[in-house]
Amino acid sequence: MRGKDILTLLGILAVGGAGAVTFEALSLPAGFLAGPMVAVVLAKSLSLPLLADQSFEFPKQLVSINYILIGAVMGSAVSPDFWQGAALWPLSMLALVAVVGGITSAVYFYAYKRCRWSRDEAFFAGLPGALGITAALAQERGAPMDRIMVVQLVRLFLLIAVLPFIITNVVDVGDTVVPAAGYAMPVMGAVELVAALLICAVFGYAAQKLKAPAGMLTGAFFASAALNSTGLLEFALPLWLATPCYILMGTNVGLYIGKMERSTLKPMLGTSLVVFAISLSVALIGALMTSWALDVSFEKVFLAFAPGGMEAMLLISILLDIDPVFVATHQLARFMGLLAFMPVVTKYILGPVSLQKPTGAKRQTDLQ
Repeated sequence: MRGKDILTLLGILAVGGAGAVTFEALSLPAGFLAGPMVAVVLAKSLSLPLLADQSFEFPKQLVSINYILIGAVMGSAVSPDFWQGAALWPLSMLALVAVVGGITSAVYFYAYKRCRWSRDEAFFAGLPGALGITAALAQERGAPMDRIMVVQLVRLFLLIAVLPFIITNVVDVGDTVVPAAGYAMPVMGAVELVAALLICAVFGYAAQKLKAPAGMLTGAFFASAALNSTGLLEFALPLWLATPCYILMGTNVGLYIGKMERSTLKPMLGTSLVVFAISLSVALIGALMTSWALDVSFEKVFLAFAPGGMEAMLLISILLDIDPVFVATHQLARFMGLLAFMPVVTKYILGPVSLQKPTGAKRQTDLQ
């Protein structure tokens, strides 16, 4: 990186850190994730010179290492008795399919009938999460990207900022936690931690090579979960290492969302808020029905069904101490299901790919 880029990186991380400190001081839920995101988006909205460079991105190596560490933290919260509830997962997976279909359909009819959007725009705006595949399919069909991306990014922002408040106020999940060890650890514990992180890194790299969604994070997560749940190698990251990982992820999400232009956002904000309300309402109803039918806790079903941002939802589950394996499995299943079936479903519902050239696609590519 150039000297200017390093200064920009440090400055953005300082903004994110300030947001985390503020949220934690106010005892707001998931403060290490939501605080940096909100702070960076706010700084961007104020047109601070620090965020003037729209092309700036965090170094890929830094993001990859951070994903491995976060995956390891998430997996370290898995206890050996988590398998007891796994028998109900096939039924909750079916409920998840219904929720995804309900969200997509409800948003589609609102945007198509009420807002008079094109069928392509309405359909892709309704897909819950999987932003990469959504953008790719929309661009392939030549759909205008501005509306789709704004709706999807606003939904992601609001989920991270609002979902912890909803969960902590609807149910009693206890105090927000950081699942990590203290600041100091014995030498033997340090050796075990290094060994565990190396294993997580290998599995994260393998998952990335296999093109698994968020491969570095999910590979490290399931490796860590396997080590801890079987008792082969139980470990936890110290606070001094885990906390900066949360802050970095929240800051990176805020930087990503902050690339939205205000001229594009303003006329779309009202519609985006309605779409978010529709998506969250369908997920809420589905979670309530599933929780009642399967006799499982509402908060973990709601978080597992939340429509978007797989990595963020997993981290929120850890920060709020809500069954990370259940949430991870369902969020990953939703993502992979969209990845596998959406191309076929899109062609079936919307017809053959349009010959129309994409409009605004090039400018929006930077947002992916």
